[in-house]
Amino acid sequence: MRKKPTRVLLLEDNLADAGLIREALAELEELQYGNTWLSPYELCDAETLREALLLLSDISFDVILADLWTPDSEGLATFQRLKAAAPQTPIIVLTQVEDPALTVRLVQEGAQDVLVKHEVDCTPLGRAIRCAMERNRIATGLRRLSVREELTGLLNFTGFVQLGEPYCRLLCRCASSASCGLVHLANLDAVGDLGGRHEVEWLLVETAEMIRASTGDADLLAYIGRGRFALLSPDRDSATLSAQLAAAASSLQAKAQQRGAAVELQIHRSAVDLGPDNSWRLELLLDQAEDALWENSPVDPACETAYQSSIPSLIH
Repeated sequence: MRKKPTRVLLLEDNLADAGLIREALAELEELQYGNTWLSPYELCDAETLREALLLLSDISFDVILADLWTPDSEGLATFQRLKAAAPQTPIIVLTQVEDPALTVRLVQEGAQDVLVKHEVDCTPLGRAIRCAMERNRIATGLRRLSVREELTGLLNFTGFVQLGEPYCRLLCRCASSASCGLVHLANLDAVGDLGGRHEVEWLLVETAEMIRASTGDADLLAYIGRGRFALLSPDRDSATLSAQLAAAASSLQAKAQQRGAAVELQIHRSAVDLGPDNSWRLELLLDQAEDALWENSPVDPACETAYQSSIPSLIH
């Protein structure tokens, strides 16, 4: 059976350097011992960050090789934009000269490796790509096993479901007043485009803190991805929870304005009661909260139309 090709995105505006990388990959594929590291492969070229981002929006790559100095972006900012566009794809940075300080910073930001161009040869390049892919695969598997989201420290979607489902069954037995709320940062992509990755991270952490401040010790709070925070409260009805989430959203918007955010936040929220209407099941409860999120939220066509039309169900 023929191996599945390794899809490689090369971001390089210097044609001579791009040619050297292409030759190294071709030589690696031809070598009898080299193809154990990488064979076969498919290479896509981009000369600007904009071209690379367009390719990443349409194609799922196995690895990215990137020179961070392009005609439309420079240095760390280039890496951060690539990482934000393809968070699950390993990135190997290509540099003209060795820079230990930059290398350490890039590894801290999530780079899998940093290679000096004139030192790149076919087999070391193949080894670097293969090892980067394997390290990324292991890290992705570990993240899936985790029930905590790294940045906010909250439960992730897996943890929320694992703890929330038995929680709902217990609440059913007690027949207590309980509700589920969703908070959605609707224009998170726009925040990232204008303010960068660090602005997005600040916003997610601040949102987590604002919601956490309005919760009780018995509440389950999670960041479930795509700008969404979920809250399961065992002692509040939907009206009470909705009012508290509204207060948290107002505080967050005020704090963002004081910070001088580049874009005005769009925060949508919803809250629904746990009970007979959803059979006391978390799956149905989340679906109802998701429906209410869009029914009760004004949609800004410039930011939301395409995104809303492609939203899948939270529980499959």
